[in-house]
Amino acid sequence: MFDKAGIQTVSHLSILPTALTDLDRLASVLVAQGYRVEREGRLIGFAGESLRFDLKATSCAGIHFAWRRSASGPQLELIADLERQGASDTYQPRLQRILRLYALSQALDEVEASPALKDVCAC
Repeated sequence: MFDKAGIQTVSHLSILPTALTDLDRLASVLVAQGYRVEREGRLIGFAGESLRFDLKATSCAGIHFAWRRSASGPQLELIADLERQGASDTYQPRLQRILRLYALSQALDEVEASPALKDVCAC
């Protein structure tokens, strides 16, 4: 892999904490956005490096995102090859859209589940 200046770079997988907790909700958002979703596997990085994932999403352009449950709690961790995938101009906007839609889905479910808000939202 080479950067924009033509200098060879080494890519590796990074693990980033997130506030996401619901794999099924995340999968639903991803499928609705046209991603191909896989459950459980290994994400391969540079020089044979690999990490286990619980959910992987691949766009039609080949951009992928993967998440796994944190060992220390219910949160999901994003597994990303930031050198390779992060260099794509569409990576960050795609990730931001996924996170916003996840939050919207969660908020709508909370409104529907709230007895106090059910009457307000009923049409």
